[in-house]
Amino acid sequence: MSERMEKIFHDRNITILNNAETLFRLNGFDKVTMNDIAKESDVAKGTLYLHFKSKEELLFNILKPKLEEFNHKVELIDKNESLTRDKIIKIITYGFDSDFFDFSKDHFLYMHKLFNVQYHNELSSCIDKLIKNFSKIIQEGKEKNDINSSLPNNYLSHQLMHIFDPQIYFSLVEIEKNTKENFVRNTINFYLNVLGIEGE
Repeated sequence: MSERMEKIFHDRNITILNNAETLFRLNGFDKVTMNDIAKESDVAKGTLYLHFKSKEELLFNILKPKLEEFNHKVELIDKNESLTRDKIIKIITYGFDSDFFDFSKDHFLYMHKLFNVQYHNELSSCIDKLIKNFSKIIQEGKEKNDINSSLPNNYLSHQLMHIFDPQIYFSLVEIEKNTKENFVRNTINFYLNVLGIEGE
């Protein structure tokens, strides 16, 4: 494939992904068809299948960069903040404002479709990197005596990841008619207490 054709293919990929995400957000994953995405992207259905074989593949390719961006932001927070307390507050605050959480929240009923053989390893790898960064921050916090918890780093870092489970947010915000701001503040205080750090 020539450089020009590669660029055309790449640009069309981006267009298709953007249009698919818009349609998923507006109408719901289950109600959108590949035909809808092809029409919105102004391509033939056969052309669409040259780029993405299924809605699940589209969902995966929309979610993965958002997860990677979240991890990148965690690394920046770790680099730019000196106090463990500030790192945790910024990670949790950013996490709930991130595209990763926003998209996951709107589509959590369909996320199980991605945890199959085809996508499981790549998603697990992305999540493992994020958890390792959490664990690094926690270990450094313990070494500086910022964290006063005897719980294993692996446990604490996995629990931090689980904070961003959309079902928890749905239960405590949507069903109980709580505000997002109050939920985030309570979550920060809860996790700081788990680490043995004074809350906000």
